[in-house]
Amino acid sequence: MKVSTSSKEYEKLARRLYEDIISKEGIDNIDVRHDAKITGKSGVEHQIDVYWEFRYAGVKHKVLIECKHYSHNVSLIHVRNMHALTTDIPNSTGIILTTVGFQSGAGKYANFYEIGLRLLRLPKTEDWNGGIQIINIDMTLLRNNYTDLIPDFDGNDEDTKAAIDKNPALMSFNKDSIVIVEDDYEDSTLVEWLDRNTPRTISEFGIELEHTIIPDTAYVKTVEGVNLKIGRMKVKYTVSCIKQNLHIDHMSFVEAVLEDYGTKIVEHMLPKT
Repeated sequence: MKVSTSSKEYEKLARRLYEDIISKEGIDNIDVRHDAKITGKSGVEHQIDVYWEFRYAGVKHKVLIECKHYSHNVSLIHVRNMHALTTDIPNSTGIILTTVGFQSGAGKYANFYEIGLRLLRLPKTEDWNGGIQIINIDMTLLRNNYTDLIPDFDGNDEDTKAAIDKNPALMSFNKDSIVIVEDDYEDSTLVEWLDRNTPRTISEFGIELEHTIIPDTAYVKTVEGVNLKIGRMKVKYTVSCIKQNLHIDHMSFVEAVLEDYGTKIVEHMLPKT
C-alpha cells in the first residue's frame, strides 16, 4: 500500500505535511507553495514541487523540496540535480522526499553538500518503539433506569404555592419534557438531574432501589414556563451494567510519517484530517 496514489498527490501530501510542521512551530506567516516557479541566478526558471521562503537576520532563505514518488531507490543523478538547483538559487536549502530510499552514492553526495534526504511514507509499528501505539481499555458502564418518581414540591415557597393554587394541573407535568433549574448548574433534563443526584454501584445491579433527593435549591421548570421549587424527589430505580472495550490504535490517526533517511529518526507524523 502506497502513501499516495500518484506523484501529484504525493507532492500535495508533502505540502500539507510541511504546513503542519510550520504551524506546530507557531509560525503563521509562511506560505508553503506547491508546483512553484523560481528563477535562478542563471535566468532559468525552475519548477519546484514544494517551496517556501522566510527571512532571518535580514536575509531571505528558501526551501526547495523535490518529491520522488518511486517504488525504487532514488539515484545519484537526482541528488546532483538538487545540488545544481541550490547553486542556481541563492540562500536555498534542498530536500528530496521519497517513499523507499536512496542509492548509497546518492546518500554520500547529499551528506557532503548538506542536501536533506527524507522518507515520506506510511506509518509503521516500529515508529512507536519506546512509545505507546495501542491502548485497550476495559470499561464497566453503570446506568440508572428510573421506574417511578414521586415529586414533593416545597409548600413553604410562596411562588410555588401560589402557582399550584392557581393551576393545580402544573403538578401533573410531563417528565420527558421538563427542565430542572438548580443553583451552580446549567439547566438540565430530568434524567441528567437524577443521574447527578442518585447513587449507583455495581453491587446493586438488578435490584430495585429507592432514594430520596432533598436539594438545597432546585426547580421544575414546566412547559408553561413556571418554576416549581422541589422540596424532595423520591426515586425508584434499578442499575444496569454494560461492559465495553475501547481499542485505540494511534497508527489509524496518522496519514504519513517524515523520517530522516540518514539517522532513521521520525521527525513528524501528519495526522489524518
